[in-house]
Amino acid sequence: MKRSYFLVMSALVFIVFSCKQKQQNEQTDDFNTETEGYQIVGNLKNIPDSTWIYINKDNKIVDSTQIIGEKFEFTGFVDEPSSFFMMVGKTNREYFYMWAENVNITVTGKKGDLKNSAIVGGKAQKDSDIFNQRMDSVSKGLDWIEKKYRYAKNISNETHDSIAKAQSKLLAKSEQISKDFIREFPDSYVSVHSLYIYNTTWDKQVVSELYNNLSDRMKKSKNGLTINKFLSLPETPKTGEKYIDFELPNTSGELVKLSDIKGKYVLVEFWASWCGPCIEDNPKLVKTYNTYKEKGFEIIGVSLDTNKKHWLKAIEKGNLPWMNVGDMKGSKTEVAQIYGVNGIPDNFLMDEQGIIVAKTLRGNALENKLKELFQ
Repeated sequence: MKRSYFLVMSALVFIVFSCKQKQQNEQTDDFNTETEGYQIVGNLKNIPDSTWIYINKDNKIVDSTQIIGEKFEFTGFVDEPSSFFMMVGKTNREYFYMWAENVNITVTGKKGDLKNSAIVGGKAQKDSDIFNQRMDSVSKGLDWIEKKYRYAKNISNETHDSIAKAQSKLLAKSEQISKDFIREFPDSYVSVHSLYIYNTTWDKQVVSELYNNLSDRMKKSKNGLTINKFLSLPETPKTGEKYIDFELPNTSGELVKLSDIKGKYVLVEFWASWCGPCIEDNPKLVKTYNTYKEKGFEIIGVSLDTNKKHWLKAIEKGNLPWMNVGDMKGSKTEVAQIYGVNGIPDNFLMDEQGIIVAKTLRGNALENKLKELFQ
């Protein structure tokens, strides 16, 4: 389930928390004629005084304030319309999602239903409301699965398969809605944001077609430039093809190339300190490494972390004896994009000539493959 979970949490994060926001926007449609900055004024019913509210932008908390008398206010400036993930409270948090532009923005919501808060803002918020309306059935379906099965025990294999199929169907529907929206709204920051989220999971030809259909303004946006860079990367090497070399800093900050790692067989392991399945797999991977190291087996761990301290701590705690590298750019590290890594843990195994002999060897698959290769 790890890939589908990764997709739900990354590709749908801006859908799940705001699928019912009302279309009440009456502000200007032109970002270039806005005020000198944004002012967000909120009225959140039944939220206790002194409750903290945080702005999370690009996975970083960039501002915070306290709610007093059920009201809060933020002021600031954005270079271009940006998605804000708003977190309310330090424990038992509630969330809602909004688009910030340099206009006056109002938020109206209530405790227990903040994800459906009404947002009145600029053009990007209007576009988001349209997008979320189209995603409403997907969001309801995912919510139903989450509530019914999240804490369920003793789920049969048949039920598990049924859940997986239902989830896959909803994900496929969400992707098609996103593609249709991007085609219909080529000059929308919501479109380029959606394409940015999906750009490493969709077929590159599809991404290229959708990108080329975007307006020049969207192509020059922050997300547009990132997508363009991704499209310029080499094609993902397939099993039976030669690896593509890369260079990343190790734990000491020294640059290490994949080609520097010598062995009869080298495993490139994509992981992160925040990835539960990765941490669970590490003891078995260490055991496999120690078993086959003397026969010529090597590993290089490529981190998709963003926090170096957490990364180093996980390496130390897991007693990972192989070379570990990472640029702390998370899932957007160029290496992960080149190798088409959409969920972790993931890996590929190459031989002494640099030919990829296998991919995504999980569980006993790696052990069985090495037994076969070292016979």
